[in-house]
Amino acid sequence: MNLISLIIIFMAAATASAFGTLIGGTSLVTIPLLILLGLPPHTAIGTDRFGVMGIGWAGLYEFHHKKFIDYRLSFLMALPTLIGTIVGANVVFSISEKVLKIIIIVTNVFCLLFLVLNPGLGLEKRERAVGAYKYWFGGLLCFTIGFYGGFYGAMAATLLAYVLIMWFGQTFIQSAANVKVSSIFMTTSAAIVFILKGAIDYPLALAMFAGCLCGSYLGAHFSDRIGNLWIKRIFMLVLTVMILKMIHGLSL
Repeated sequence: MNLISLIIIFMAAATASAFGTLIGGTSLVTIPLLILLGLPPHTAIGTDRFGVMGIGWAGLYEFHHKKFIDYRLSFLMALPTLIGTIVGANVVFSISEKVLKIIIIVTNVFCLLFLVLNPGLGLEKRERAVGAYKYWFGGLLCFTIGFYGGFYGAMAATLLAYVLIMWFGQTFIQSAANVKVSSIFMTTSAAIVFILKGAIDYPLALAMFAGCLCGSYLGAHFSDRIGNLWIKRIFMLVLTVMILKMIHGLSL
């Protein structure tokens, strides 16, 4: 792997993860780029799973420093996410990616409309009684997202943010912080599965990991200065682009 390719993936990962640590979607940039750099699709996904671990670790460090993380809620989400990820990563070679993408597109269109129709959602924390049923259903949602995260990964953090914002009433900044534990569980477990399958390009994976560390730290550090309103606006813009891109990909 030549030095230029390593620099390209480092810069792309740093830029994408600076926003991705707040709104998700980093892998929608990095996976196609890894394929463009010559990796087979499965190796690109495995390399990406290794690289985006940097987002979780750097984001967790900075959001913990800012005291934004609710560890009880984070770990309650992380455990079913972990189980789903292991299952998803192990069936990556046998399931239809197109079917999953269609489900993701429909889900995101629904969530985008929901955000548009609820302009105050995610801007202020909404105090809600969190009973056992909320945790059980939230856990089921996290398992499903974890399965997708192990299989493909792109937008998995975005989907976990939906659970925190729409189901648990958190703000965008709080969701970005609390999704980090689940993100670490999801990316690390998926990366281990791909390591065991020999589907990781380590030079590119390490360069991407370093880029994600840098970008995620900067994004988390400036999150409270950006504020929930602008994060929501960026979130909705990126979400729209993601939906259009995935629809275009299905039509090819």
